[in-house]
Amino acid sequence: MLRVIAGLTALVVGATIVLAQNTGAIKQRQDLMKANAGAAKEPSAMAKGDAPFDLAKIKASLKAIQEQAAKLKDLWPDDSKTGETRALPAIWETKADFLAGFDKFAADAKAAESAIKDEASLKAELPKVFANCATCHKAYRRAN
Repeated sequence: MLRVIAGLTALVVGATIVLAQNTGAIKQRQDLMKANAGAAKEPSAMAKGDAPFDLAKIKASLKAIQEQAAKLKDLWPDDSKTGETRALPAIWETKADFLAGFDKFAADAKAAESAIKDEASLKAELPKVFANCATCHKAYRRAN
């Protein structure tokens, strides 16, 4: 009887640890995605003419996007497929392609960081960076 209780306790503890890891990865990637949206806000407003052009803010935003894209690559373990997430199964079915998208996102942000010098170059380069968001969300994110 004691072995059964000990076995069940170990099972419950193990399941709790797995659930905590799952929830942790999901929460971290959601936080980073929100941070990316925040980093995109000011440059987007500048490109639309809703905010004054500020090259330093644009470069800081693009640098943040690069850093966040690198971190996001590590937050898709197999135990994070379910839970409070909008991630589609396609992520794990085509994981190499999915993760390569983060490399492209970071590379496009880095290229834009170098190329943007004024409002005209901002309007030309920023859509290239943010096209990555739409492409990825369309293929890998469940709608609300």
